[in-house]
Amino acid sequence: MNRVSKTVTILLLCLLLTGCWDRREINDIAFVVGTALDKEEDKYRVTLQITIPGMLAGSNGGGGGGDKNPWFLKSSVGETVRGVTLKEQTSTSRKLYFSHRRALLVGEAMAREGIAEALDSIGRLPENRLSALPVVTEGHAYEVLNGEPTIEQYPGEVVRELVFSYLSKPWTLKTVVNLMLEDGIDPIMPLVETVDSVPEKIDKPHKNIGVGGLAVFRGDKLTGIIKKQDTHGILVAMDQARTLELPITVPRGEGKIFFLIRSNHTKIKPIVNGEDVRFHMYTGGRMSITTNESNFDTNNENNIIELEQKMNEYMKAKITQDLKLLQKYNSDALGFGRIIKTEKPQLWSKLRERWYEIYPNITFEVEADYRLENNGAATSPFAVEEEDIAE
Repeated sequence: MNRVSKTVTILLLCLLLTGCWDRREINDIAFVVGTALDKEEDKYRVTLQITIPGMLAGSNGGGGGGDKNPWFLKSSVGETVRGVTLKEQTSTSRKLYFSHRRALLVGEAMAREGIAEALDSIGRLPENRLSALPVVTEGHAYEVLNGEPTIEQYPGEVVRELVFSYLSKPWTLKTVVNLMLEDGIDPIMPLVETVDSVPEKIDKPHKNIGVGGLAVFRGDKLTGIIKKQDTHGILVAMDQARTLELPITVPRGEGKIFFLIRSNHTKIKPIVNGEDVRFHMYTGGRMSITTNESNFDTNNENNIIELEQKMNEYMKAKITQDLKLLQKYNSDALGFGRIIKTEKPQLWSKLRERWYEIYPNITFEVEADYRLENNGAATSPFAVEEEDIAE
C-alpha cells in the first residue's frame, strides 16, 4: 500500500512540472545587440541593431552597411519609445529579443531633453537587462550605431569594448538609474563619436567609432559635454581612470616625459564651518615612465624625486581645472552632496534645497601623492649624447 501511495504521489507531483512551456527557439528570435535613441522634433526615433546569425560565424566585420555585415538596422519614428519598438516588431519576422543588448546609445538632443521616460520604458521589461552600457553621442545616435567596425563584428560591441578600455568601472544602465534617483549626485556617461580611420589621401577612410569624452547630467538632463583631453582629472578623482598616460615638461633641459598611472585611489573629505563647505581631496598611487622624449636623465635619484614633484604638481592643477568644468555645467557627478549627506546629515537637510546654488562656488584643496616605481629598462635618453644630458 505504501508503494502505491508513493507512486500516486509522484504522478500527481509530475502534473506540477512546467517543463519548457515558455521556450523560445533560436530560429524564432531576432537578437538586438544595440539600440540608438534620438529625438526628432516632437517624436522619438528608435534604431535597433539586429544580428544575422548565419553570418556571425567566421565573419571579419567590415563596414559600409554592405553584404558582409553580420547585422542590419531597423529604424522607426513614433510618439513614444515603447510605441516605436512595438511598431518595429510588426515588421520583423522574428521576435525581437533584447537580453543580448550590449550598448544603449542616446543622441545629444534627446539627452538634453531628458532620459527618464526612455529608461523607464526599458527598465520595466525583464528581458531588457540593465547590464547594458549607456553612452551619449554627439549628434544622432543612429549614425554611430551605423559605424564601420573593422575588428569587432558589430558597432554595439565596439562601443562596449571602448567603454571598458576607457573606464575602470563602467556605468551600466542600473548604475545610471540609481544615480538619477539618489540625492546629492548626478549621472555621467561616456561620450562616443564617429571618426575617420585614416586620411583620405592614404586610403578610403572607414567611419570608425571612438570615445570623445564625458557627458555630464543634472538629474536626467544633459547639461554639458566635456572633451576627452579635459576629463583626465575627473576620471582620476572618480577612481575611473583605467589606463591614463600623461606628458609633463621636464624640470630641466628640453622635451617631455610620458607617465602611465598604473593605480590610483582618491579620498574626499568635507571641511565645514557653519554652512560654509569646502572639500579636501587626496589622490595618490603608482606611476611609471613610458617614454622619455627629452634630454633629462632618469638615472639619478634626485632627478626622480624632482619628476615625482613635477607630476604631483601637474595632477593637482589638472584635477582642479577639470572639476571646474563640472561646476560650470552644474553637475555634481562626483557626489559632493552625497558626501555631505553621509557625513553631515543635519547640514545636508539645510543645504539640500539650495545645493545647486551652492555647488558651483565650492572650493577644493587637492593633494596629490604619486610615486614613480618604474623608469623603464633604459636609464638614459636614447640618441642623446652624454654631454647633452641634463643632470
